[in-house]
Amino acid sequence: MLRSSFDQPFRLGGKTVRGRFLIPSGIRCTHAATIRKCFLEVPSIGVITTKSISTQPRKGYREPIYARYAPGCYINAVGLANPGAAQFLAECEGLDVPDDKFLLVSIFGSDVESFVEAARTLKPIADGFELNMSCPHAKGYGAEVGQDTELLRRITEAVVEIAEAPVFVKLAAMLPNLAGTAVAAMAAGAAGITLTNTIGPAMESVGVSPILSNRLGGLSGDGIRPLGLRAVEQVRKALGDEPVIIGMGGIASPEHVRQFALAGANLFGIGSALTGLDSGQFREYLAQLQSDVCAGHTCRRSCESAVPMDYVKTRIGARVDYSGSLFKLVFDSLPEEYREGDLAGKFFFLCCPGFGEKPFAIFSASEKSVIVRVVGEFTQHLAGLAPGTEILLRGPYGCGVPRFENSTLVHVGGGTGTASLLEIAQRLAPGNRQLFLLGAKTRDQFFDVERFERLGPVFLATDDGSLGRRGFVPELLAEVVAGIPAAERQRIAFINCGPEPMVRRCFELQRELVPVDRIVGAIEYMTSCGVGICGKCASPSGALSCIDGPFMPWREFQPGVRQEA
Repeated sequence: MLRSSFDQPFRLGGKTVRGRFLIPSGIRCTHAATIRKCFLEVPSIGVITTKSISTQPRKGYREPIYARYAPGCYINAVGLANPGAAQFLAECEGLDVPDDKFLLVSIFGSDVESFVEAARTLKPIADGFELNMSCPHAKGYGAEVGQDTELLRRITEAVVEIAEAPVFVKLAAMLPNLAGTAVAAMAAGAAGITLTNTIGPAMESVGVSPILSNRLGGLSGDGIRPLGLRAVEQVRKALGDEPVIIGMGGIASPEHVRQFALAGANLFGIGSALTGLDSGQFREYLAQLQSDVCAGHTCRRSCESAVPMDYVKTRIGARVDYSGSLFKLVFDSLPEEYREGDLAGKFFFLCCPGFGEKPFAIFSASEKSVIVRVVGEFTQHLAGLAPGTEILLRGPYGCGVPRFENSTLVHVGGGTGTASLLEIAQRLAPGNRQLFLLGAKTRDQFFDVERFERLGPVFLATDDGSLGRRGFVPELLAEVVAGIPAAERQRIAFINCGPEPMVRRCFELQRELVPVDRIVGAIEYMTSCGVGICGKCASPSGALSCIDGPFMPWREFQPGVRQEA
């Protein structure tokens, strides 16, 4: 039965939806740009669930927020981070959900009033609402609310009353009276149930230190699939045939889809199985999964990812200070022995349990070094570490840089963005001429300029004029390009890295000089997981810079760009 009906339209609320796969809350589609991209490019996705949104903004937890504790098994604690309902509504202005797709808006709160206010604010963009009664690690929210059946009933009734759209209640498989809670939700007017959220709270350690900054998190992936299946079966038996059940929890293969369908699920959430997939792999994976389900294939796949997620210990071997807030750390070792240029366009996470983790480009693979500017709590902690201190690494991440041959490469870097350019220049040096335009606030904010000079001419700009040209680095572009012989200008390609205002200004100027397919950039977007799951690093096109970049073609920084499905 599943084979014959899986690719047929499905009635959901007021819409006829095509595509039985669903993106769960908090997975990949946490920004409007990624929602748009997935709806347009992945036909098998019928429903996208937004990040869980509350009335007021919520900062959430520091990194690490997502880790692997066994093959195909993950633990996460994002902390319900979100921009607040009003800001999310503004971000979604102009988001056009196709007629045959469904935007399920996830909301959370601690009481009836907070749920209702979030629903009322987000009603203009919602095809339906999902009430998060299942988050296992946020005190006062999620599962703590879902365990109070009377409160769950009152919240559901109140949201149903004002929603004018289907309301689903998301429950955790570990609720002590799961079937009874689901029945209560349906009696309160819910259209269906979502099962299951991550399972927890749980804890995983590296050595003796809990790896998540919150210490406790929810488990996902292969390890929770048996619990998800049992939960769906329990709830289906309790509710009967009619209500919609959205099943999820470790689904990765056509066999898993069939198992959840036999247990009683109508729609199938795919989450952990997407770990480490770039946008192209994401499209191909879901297309193949749908094809295999429809064809009755029995191929097996787990939620295991090919990207490196294990933490590796190293020590700080040396430190070089450039200014009071800028320094270089040199490590005793990296996970492998790399040659110059091997890590072009890639990055590692540095992790200090209890203090957090952040991504850093490797400045020099052969030197095993990174450049650090003190900007927050984690980098302030790094600033206090002495040589010999042990630190954790994971990676490398990123898809590298495009190949250019017989070109004149103009590298444009600002601030610590310059740290990415040395490895790229080492990689692209054979067969290309290279120039460097580097900017900083003051002269003491530059680092190792002589290493760039060995690879080509260097032009400097400082905000205060203390070194090089006074002003911003984009102002050097026209002058430098004018000095390139006319015969070379058609071979120019630009590689940019730095703060968003700088890179965008460079894009504007470079578009007047070369075709856009010869413009590459990296913008310092928020990067938290590094493996394409949390979705925080979405570019305006919906690409994820951690997995599709961080160096991407010009088009990925423009809104509404579509890749063919």
